[in-house]
Amino acid sequence: MPSAPDQPHRPRPLVLLHGLGQSPIAWQDFVSAYGAGRPMTAPWMKGLRPKDPVGFDLAAAADGVADELELQGVRQADFVAVSVGASVALRLAVQRPELVGRLVLAGALVRPGRGALRLQKIAMRLVPEGKLVDAGVSRPRMLAVLDALKGFDGTESLRDVTAPVLLVAGSKDKAGVTAAQALSQQLPTARVQVVDGAGSLVNTESARELADLAHAFLDDTDPAA
Repeated sequence: MPSAPDQPHRPRPLVLLHGLGQSPIAWQDFVSAYGAGRPMTAPWMKGLRPKDPVGFDLAAAADGVADELELQGVRQADFVAVSVGASVALRLAVQRPELVGRLVLAGALVRPGRGALRLQKIAMRLVPEGKLVDAGVSRPRMLAVLDALKGFDGTESLRDVTAPVLLVAGSKDKAGVTAAQALSQQLPTARVQVVDGAGSLVNTESARELADLAHAFLDDTDPAA
């Protein structure tokens, strides 16, 4: 009997987790640039949805993403995430490693300094209300995230992350570049890529460049090389 034809490779679904001060719609340009090569989802994270009570818990947000994937029948997915979304993706890689294929992360908050959080709170208070409304987010909810991250240190759990990781930072975000380099020392599976001319939210500022990096990394047959 002739052998059965090889089954075509089906890429893992791609989960897009937005950053602080953003909503899922922030991924629109990235999705257009990335193309239709794989199914994608950009969920609200628990504690950031418009109708959620004000308050945020990183583990609960990760659980919420895992629950949503399981409801969709997704057994494993790749992630592209920024800011607090990157922190949620890393937490998920620790809590539910079987659900995580590869990670492309920008600005993950794993041990944010109090000074940095204070500056972010000041910046958040200065954002015009209309801009937040247009983005579908609320100031109290964003400030609650920063309050929840006070004293948070997720570095000890990083040794448990086995998924390949690409850490992305914008060249204009000097603190982000330094943080990505430091984080790469704690993640044995990670490497760093700096996007020239981008700031901290590369998914909106440099969507095309991020999409190209994600394509190259997620399609790499040996991402740890």
